[in-house]
Amino acid sequence: MERLAAIISCMYIKNAELVINALDEQCYLFLNGFPQEGMLISYEEVDCLIDSDIIELDSGCDEEEHETRVYRLTDLAKSKVQEVIRNKKELLLKK
Repeated sequence: MERLAAIISCMYIKNAELVINALDEQCYLFLNGFPQEGMLISYEEVDCLIDSDIIELDSGCDEEEHETRVYRLTDLAKSKVQEVIRNKKELLLKK
């Protein structure tokens, strides 16, 4: 739960993007657009954030060898995060 809160916080405060690179089967949180500041994220964490309507697909590329998906915070993310703070189990139970 704390790790998901940290991911959400980074996306709010540091202008971060969550990127899934299908080629190497990894998910990264890139802070301020700098790849060297990327943080590895699990698919389960990404799925949990998507299922909770906190992040949504922003763009992607499905070319062979370059398949990626980029996510951003949803318009409802702030209210969804407040719901999670009020009831921390809600986010975990959606999995």
